Amino acid sequence: MKRAWIVLLGLLFFPLAAQPAVAADFYAGRTIEVVVPFKEGGGTDIWARVMAPYLQKHIAGNPKVIIRNVPGGESIHGVNQYMARAKADGLNMIATSATQAFHVFLGVKAVQYDFAKLKPLLVNPVGGAVYVAPSTGVKTAADLLKPKEKLVFAGMSPTSLDLVALLAFDVLGMDVKGVLGYEGRGPARLAFERGESNIDQQTTPAYSSTVAPLVKDGKAIPVFSFGQMNNAGELLPDVDEAYAILYKKKPSGAAWEAYKAFNAAAFAVQKILWVKQEAPAESVKAVLEAVDRMQKDADFLQKAEKVLGGYPALRGDKLEAAIQKTYNLAPEARTYVLSLLEKKYNTVVK
Repeated sequence: MKRAWIVLLGLLFFPLAAQPAVAADFYAGRTIEVVVPFKEGGGTDIWARVMAPYLQKHIAGNPKVIIRNVPGGESIHGVNQYMARAKADGLNMIATSATQAFHVFLGVKAVQYDFAKLKPLLVNPVGGAVYVAPSTGVKTAADLLKPKEKLVFAGMSPTSLDLVALLAFDVLGMDVKGVLGYEGRGPARLAFERGESNIDQQTTPAYSSTVAPLVKDGKAIPVFSFGQMNNAGELLPDVDEAYAILYKKKPSGAAWEAYKAFNAAAFAVQKILWVKQEAPAESVKAVLEAVDRMQKDADFLQKAEKVLGGYPALRGDKLEAAIQKTYNLAPEARTYVLSLLEKKYNTVVK
C-alpha cells in the first residue's frame, strides 16, 4: 500500500493488441482540449498543466494542447458535461482524479458518467501529505492526539478525494472537525493559508508547488503521508506507520480495510487523462506513443521529479485492467464508509 502504484508496473509487460499505423498528420495543425472538472490551482489542474506542454511536444504533429476548467457540482458537472457534449474525435479529452471515481463508488445520483466508456491514455500515480498549522502544536505524528487547539479540516465533500483523509483521521482516532463545501483542493488550501482551517491534505503536484514553500517558511508542518516526501527529502510516516507510532501496534479492522480500499483508488491510479472509447485509433496511438517519448525526455523527467514527486507517467493502455480492478470496490468497504459519513459527518449520499 505504501507504494501501491509499484504493483501496477508489472502490467507494463502485458502484450498489446495490434493497432493500425498512425497517420503522420492526424494532429498537425489541430488543437486538443483537455477538460479539468475543478477550479484552477488544485492538484488535477496543476497536473494537467504540467503534462500539456510535453504532450504538445511529443504527440506527432505537435497539436496545441489547452486546458479548460469546468468546475461545479463537486467536480461532477465537468465530467457529466464532457460525456454528454464532447466529440469522440481524439481532440477532446478529460483529466480526472480519484474524486470522480469516489462519486461512482458511493452511488452519487448526480453522476451521469461511466468510466467503462472512456479509454485511459496517460496515468499518473501520486502521493499526498497531511500537514498542520504551527498553532496546533503538532510537530510529528506522535502529537496527533493531543493538539493545542481543535483540528479543523477544510474540504470539498465527504465523497471527494478528501474522503481518504477523513478515513485516515478515523483510523488514527483523531478528533477533527470537517468544514466541507470548498470547490476543489486549491480553495481548501487557501482556506488553510487564511487560517480558516489548521489541518489540510494535498496530492503530490499541489504539495510540491504550493505547500512546500509554506513548509519552508514555517507556516505548515507535514505530519503523515499517502506516499509523499517532505521538503527535506525524508519520508513522512504513512498512515499505518503513524498508527504504530500512536498505538504501538499495526492497524486492523473495518476502518483500516476501508481506508486501504479507497487509498488504492485514490493514489495508485490517481490522475488519468481519458478520451472517449470511440476516438480514432490513430489518435489514441499517437498519444500513447507520445507518453513513451515523454518517459525518455530528460526535461520532462526533471520536471516530474520536482513537481510530481518522481512518480512515473504511464501509458493508459497498459493499465486498463488494473484501473478496472482498482475501481471494483468491495461492498463491505462501501458499507463502512457510507455509515461513517452518516454518523460522523451527517452526510447521506444522494
